[in-house]
Amino acid sequence: MSNDIYSSSMLQTYSVRTAANTSAYFIPRIEPDMKILDIGCGPGSITLDLATLVPQGTIIGIDCNETAINSARELTKKRGVDNATFQVANVLDLPFEDETFDIVCAHQVLIHLPNESSKTGAVEGLKEMRRVCKPGGLVCARECDWRSAVIHPSIPGVLDSVKLVEDLTALKRTSPYGGMARSWAERAGFKPADVEASAVAVYYSMPEEVKWWGETMAQRLEQGSSLETGVREGLISESQKDQFPRAWRKWAEQSDALFSMTDVQIVCKK
Repeated sequence: MSNDIYSSSMLQTYSVRTAANTSAYFIPRIEPDMKILDIGCGPGSITLDLATLVPQGTIIGIDCNETAINSARELTKKRGVDNATFQVANVLDLPFEDETFDIVCAHQVLIHLPNESSKTGAVEGLKEMRRVCKPGGLVCARECDWRSAVIHPSIPGVLDSVKLVEDLTALKRTSPYGGMARSWAERAGFKPADVEASAVAVYYSMPEEVKWWGETMAQRLEQGSSLETGVREGLISESQKDQFPRAWRKWAEQSDALFSMTDVQIVCKK
């Protein structure tokens, strides 16, 4: 997975994620004594929220980036949580025995997994998640679909930056299309009748939300490698490299600004 998702601006974005705003689709299924695995836990904000729901159980958060894991461990100390642990690991090669967890969950992880030859990264990730899940347990994932982006108004450079993201995912051989989640699950071995799919819209329209999102997007572009790679690959010009972050900040100043994207959620019973 790209290290761009672990720039300081991205870690800040991930830190505002909570179980309430990311995991409501499977929270009612959680029992107090369950053992949960949180894939791609980032700085741990979701993981530690879920830990409070399993007071007699445990939760493990994994991420492939050591910086993210260190942040999660620090947050664990600050919150005083004693039933959550974190470790560096890769979803494509989980260091756990078969049938270990009651729930295996992931938030915005599958879309970052690279495709190789005839293998789809998201499918391979779900296969591993399914392997470590107990019979009768649940594999849950929520993934955004970049094709659903709605951005108003059309500030020059903003929509072009979204197009750049899609073009770069083609180069990285990833699949940023959460709408394929049910298909991925079935290809990973889940029976169609055992896969529940739903969708929610993530949107920013209040002035404080718009300002935060515009600045976040600008910083992601400035701190990540997308712009440099775009220029190097001939996807954008040198002038656009500077234009895109400015465009997001200008967008954030508009009184009628709105950003929306659809997340697709799947709950798969093993």
